[in-house]
Formats: sequence, C-alpha cells, structure tokens
Amino acid sequence: MKISQGVNRAPRTPDVSAVITFHAEGVLAHPTLHSIERCRNFAEERGLSVEFVITLDNADAETRRVVTQHPALRPNDQIHEVSFRDLSSCRNFAVAQSGGRYIGTFDGDDYFSKNWIATCVERIRGDGGKNIFHPELMLAFGGWNAYWWQVDQLEEYYRPGALLTTNYWNACAFAEREVFENCPYQVSRVGEAGFGFEDWHWNCETIALGYVHRLARGTVRFERRKEGGSLNIAHQQAGAVIRASRFFDKGAPNV
Repeated sequence: MKISQGVNRAPRTPDVSAVITFHAEGVLAHPTLHSIERCRNFAEERGLSVEFVITLDNADAETRRVVTQHPALRPNDQIHEVSFRDLSSCRNFAVAQSGGRYIGTFDGDDYFSKNWIATCVERIRGDGGKNIFHPELMLAFGGWNAYWWQVDQLEEYYRPGALLTTNYWNACAFAEREVFENCPYQVSRVGEAGFGFEDWHWNCETIALGYVHRLARGTVRFERRKEGGSLNIAHQQAGAVIRASRFFDKGAPNV
C-alpha cells in the first residue's frame, strides 16, 4: 500500500481504478471500504484487476486511522494525504495518480451493490467508451429514507431542459479514463465564489463534449443522507449555483 503526501503516479497496470474520497467520515469509512472491496472481489472473479486510489483531504485522525489500517487495502493500493479542502480537486488528483483504463468515483460513506464495477466495465466494452454509467437504483438512508430510479439519457424520461433546475445523476460515475481527463471536475469550495454542485456541472459539461449518461441496469448505490454537515446541504444553505456550462450555450447538443 502506497501512502504519500505528493504525486506518486502508479504504473498503468490495473483495469479499473476506484477513486475514493475521504475527509471526516471516521468509523463510517470502515463499512464503505468493505463495500467497495466486495465490488472488487466480484470484478476479480470475472477477470478484472482493480486498484484503490484514496485521498485523505485534511482528514481527521479517526478517519486516517480507519482508512490506513483497513484490512481491505492491498500493497498496490494508493493513499494520498492532501490539503485541497475540495472534493473536485481530490477527484482530479486521484485520476492523475491512477493507472486504470476505467475509473469509478466513490464517496467515503456510501455503499454499492457488488456488481457495480463489473457491470460498468461490461457495458462500456459492449456499448462504447463515449458512455458514462450511473447506478440504476438509488437508495437513501440515514437522515432521509427514500429510493428512486435514475434517468438514462437515451430513454424517454430524459429531458435536456430539465438540467436547468435538476441534476439527473448522482456523483457516482464510471467511465473510461479519457472522460475524466478530457473533462476534469471544477473547483467548488462552499462559500468562496458562490458556485457549487460540482457533479451537476460535470454532468452538463460531459454531455456538451459528446458523452452520454447511461444506467448500469441491476446496480444500486446506497447513499447516506446526513442530518447536517454534508456538502450538498452546505451548497443549499449557501445558495450556491452551478458554474456556467457549455451545455447551456447556443448550439449545445440536445438543448
């Protein structure tokens, strides 16, 4: 396991890089890593190799202890201690350090169905690298309990104009690495410039660049909803808006 405080690019050997961000999850990081390891084991049974690329962004002592001592970690996994104080910068940094042809983003306190990684790779290989995949079903728990199905961009429920007011897809995305390299996440620090909802902006930007957001049928993300302190709540309380996107420019695809 590599633990660094700077750039430490891994050899480009794994099929998949699981980009996992942590900051102050504490003991909640423990079951999350077990969940992602379950995804890794399922993918490996189908011939895929998977690395973890973890960022500890100004992490508290408890989160650092739980993550660095977790039994799911392997010698070829990476842990980077950084001080961005920004989720977007963490993801961009981790992508740059990763070695996988395919990349999936994971939040540090959520869970995932074990078929998530394997199903996404299968779909990309079958449908092409211009596709970005999201879980079919979302199940929220904790401060708010609910479930809903996400929208496939190629199906009838997708309406381009709705992206003015609605973010169709959660931040859990899976695609070929070129998608993340061609369209990095934009900095979205709450309270600094009034901009927020970095995943919403990224979804719009990728569509403008010609990528298509699809559903990985049969997969689930279990999303922890906090009573307070989440990034989404902070954006709402600050009255944040998404940055200007090429998606809304005249002539953008499907607008």
